[in-house]
Amino acid sequence: MQDPDPRTLARARDGDPGAFEDLVRLYQADVYRFACYLTRDRTLAEDITQEAFLRAFRFLGTFRGESRFSSWLLRITRNCGMDALRARQRGMEDRHTVPAPAADPTVRAELDHALGSVTDEHREPFLLIEVLGLSYQEAADILQLKVGTVKSRMHRARIALSRALIDEEETGEL
Repeated sequence: MQDPDPRTLARARDGDPGAFEDLVRLYQADVYRFACYLTRDRTLAEDITQEAFLRAFRFLGTFRGESRFSSWLLRITRNCGMDALRARQRGMEDRHTVPAPAADPTVRAELDHALGSVTDEHREPFLLIEVLGLSYQEAADILQLKVGTVKSRMHRARIALSRALIDEEETGEL
């Protein structure tokens, strides 16, 4: 993920709606994709994307620049996603699966199915690093974890995914 132009960010922090709109255009696809993977529900991901940008706009003045803007925004997205998932657990919505981003539909379906067997704790770092292309440090910032913890969870996620994909292949589920 690229960093925004510092001038655009400064203008947005000063309340320029056009500058904030530029930030939305720059990050909307990544925020939506991350929300889709967190919730595995496209409709809910749209709501989370909207809520994340509303919160970002509301709290942009608190962004101190200690981390990358994209990390700050994805942390907000994650928090919105966790709030939505907690609300769902209280019986609010049904689940719709979102395919993984692979070129081949078969591979996409296999990966999506395998990701379903990975715990949220291990899925989140995997999505941030492997799908969104963030660094371990950026993922650690977003998840508010130590880099070593992220590396450990990535290792466990890869093992779980490998096992799930091998099991699918052996059982011929897909």
